[in-house]
Amino acid sequence: MEIKEKNRKVLVVDDNQTNLALIKVYLEQMGLEVYMAQEAHSGLEIAMEERPDLILLDIMMPVMDGIEMCKRLKADPRTVMIPVIFVTAKDQSQDKISGLKSGAVDYITKPFNPNELKTRINVILQMIELQEKLLDQANTDELTGLANRRHFFKLLEREILQSEIKGTNLTIIMIDVDHFKSINDNYGHLGGDAVLKQMANIIRENIYPLDVAARYGGEEFVILMPSTPADIAYQAAEKLRRKIETCNWKISADHIKITASMGVTTMDNNILVSSYDLIKRADNALYMAKREGRNRVVVWKGETTIDLDTEDSGQNIYKLKSQVSHLAEQLKMQALGTVTALAKTLEARDPFTANQAEHVQIYVNAIAEQMNLSHDQNEQICNAALLHDLGMIGIPDEILSKIGDLSQDERETIKQHPIIGAQILNPIGFFEKEVQIIRHHHENYDGTGYPDHLKAKKIPFGARVLAVAIAFDAMTSDRWHREALTRQQALDEIQKCSGKQFDPEIVSAFLNACVQAGDLWPLSEIETFNAANCWEVNKCERIPKGKKSLTQGICPAYPHNGKHCWETVGTMASTPDQHCPQALELGDCTLCNVYRRFRYPLLIRQKN
Repeated sequence: MEIKEKNRKVLVVDDNQTNLALIKVYLEQMGLEVYMAQEAHSGLEIAMEERPDLILLDIMMPVMDGIEMCKRLKADPRTVMIPVIFVTAKDQSQDKISGLKSGAVDYITKPFNPNELKTRINVILQMIELQEKLLDQANTDELTGLANRRHFFKLLEREILQSEIKGTNLTIIMIDVDHFKSINDNYGHLGGDAVLKQMANIIRENIYPLDVAARYGGEEFVILMPSTPADIAYQAAEKLRRKIETCNWKISADHIKITASMGVTTMDNNILVSSYDLIKRADNALYMAKREGRNRVVVWKGETTIDLDTEDSGQNIYKLKSQVSHLAEQLKMQALGTVTALAKTLEARDPFTANQAEHVQIYVNAIAEQMNLSHDQNEQICNAALLHDLGMIGIPDEILSKIGDLSQDERETIKQHPIIGAQILNPIGFFEKEVQIIRHHHENYDGTGYPDHLKAKKIPFGARVLAVAIAFDAMTSDRWHREALTRQQALDEIQKCSGKQFDPEIVSAFLNACVQAGDLWPLSEIETFNAANCWEVNKCERIPKGKKSLTQGICPAYPHNGKHCWETVGTMASTPDQHCPQALELGDCTLCNVYRRFRYPLLIRQKN
């Protein structure tokens, strides 16, 4: 991790000048930019002004102690996301717990070890970089690299507010690629994608430094131009239109001509306009450009407003909603894939957790089927199952890899991982339900769990489901200090803890799922699977312990993408080159009773 290149800023607040000087030396050796304050009020002022990446905060200070300062930081939207590490001479667990409850992410006890200080800071900075990467992923259109629609609207709301405060103009240019459907028809979607990528590059290279370009949806793009009057915006749009028209467009070996139509609208500094109205004006101007023959720029004027309340408006609105919903789903899938890949890196740090997320997801899905959960609720819990231990990325390696009993402080550090996982996912915006499940998946039904000591039905339902699935997988998997329990031993323990650690209703559903699964569970007893020839189940390398061949089993390595349903039920087709006729685009097969989304593990049924 190259902190120096990131130019990270750290604020240190301590009433002891010697401590400040010592910490400053260590942090500057790490390439960090250091700000210092000797009391809480000045520390708050620096935090508001400089927005540091991290705050090291002493607990015991005059006038206002560190706990109170931390609470104020977390109550202010400008500083709520800045992580805080307490540096304190106190060594009592209750003081550390109070600090963590006030919003801190970690603590260091004085006198501190320089290596420990650097390690803990590096862990937090790695978490910050992960959050930034995920935010960038969530805000970027995967195909073009421009801002996506969701991020554009967020920026638009901000710029409208700035324009109202400063009394400046704000302009939007809406762009649509002319006759794009014919491009897809003639050259396929890959050819269309190539055009969209090149279009994005042309737009990116021909806007002003403060402008923001985004992919609005399909073949539509939009440019946000702060402090830009209508005449300047028109000139910029016309220049961009000519650039597109004269560009050397090429798909495969064919040279083609591509043009674009544009609608321009400007928010006058004397008239307040909502983001909806501004977009509607730009869209109306774009419509006029299309109607007047395409390949032109039209500036919105009041008399050019198009009445959208026509007989086709209902169909248009339905189509728009469908497109927006599809785009949102694509963005969520993209973000989920990125986060899942990062979560998988934990297996290299803790080999005992290998395949745990996949196992837990399968158990969760089985519980959901027993309880007849809705598709959305099932999906949220399964997503949380994949990401439930994401917060472990914030736990130091020396704790995760420690052989032997953990100290009280180390156990308290481990207990922070649900909070860290929630903090990583929370800014993305796609995982509101999953964040709550992940934060509370270690809560106990009787209120003795962590981090918030929730009890019974106050614990999110998904977290209660996840708790049972995680416990079963953990008990039936080998650990450094013990061998795995047998299936029956684990089930007995779960029944024993029903009403204490676990929700009795969910325990009952899980026990029923175990009966249906038969010898397939526990999943930890099944060895590595070679997914290359999974239709040849009798030759499969995924052999349960004590069996010579496999006629049914679980494949967590091969995603059900809807194109290879024949690999799940032998009566549908007999050869690898035949596909199930009921396979749908997203992997939803009406004949295969398998998981309903392409990212869920594929269940290989027994062949008939």
